[in-house]
Amino acid sequence: MIVTVSGEIGAGKSTVARALAQALGLRYLSTGEVFREEARRRGMSLSEFGALAEQDPSIDRALDDMQIQAARGGDILVDSRLSGWLIDGDLRIWLRAPLAVRAARVAARDRTDVPAAARDVQAREDCERRRYRQTYRVDILDLTRYHVIIDTAMWGADEIVSALLVFARDLAARRTRGHAGSAAGGGRSAGHGAG
Repeated sequence: MIVTVSGEIGAGKSTVARALAQALGLRYLSTGEVFREEARRRGMSLSEFGALAEQDPSIDRALDDMQIQAARGGDILVDSRLSGWLIDGDLRIWLRAPLAVRAARVAARDRTDVPAAARDVQAREDCERRRYRQTYRVDILDLTRYHVIIDTAMWGADEIVSALLVFARDLAARRTRGHAGSAAGGGRSAGHGAG
């Protein structure tokens, strides 16, 4: 099974994705962690590295090629803002929350104040929208590719993971019985391709 977890900055993607991958026994890949590590390696903030990626599309392409290649091996959960567009996952999930909630989460994680976190989140998301539109002709706000969309301000991570486990296990059972078409949107195989 291939699962993608995408969503807004601070919506809880990594928290939910990591727990869901573990519960399903899937390998876990977070492109956000890879991106953050590369920014640290270069001595840059995420906003600065995002601005560099906006000028140099090879940065995003290398990261995105890595996730596509990893997904080809199957039995993986890919945690990436763009994975729902790049990978034809069996289950594609989008997580969102109001900006105020996301900014508070980012502020707590990054040990900064909420107004600064809100400005940073907004700037990073604006930069990403431009990059994804320019590089892939993808409107990241178009959620039609996703099977499940959850507002993470409504429930805690444990409740969200529990609900997603129901969907994932039902999908796996349907695939075993040969009914994946009705569960996964038209019977697409687990192949991969750009949106």
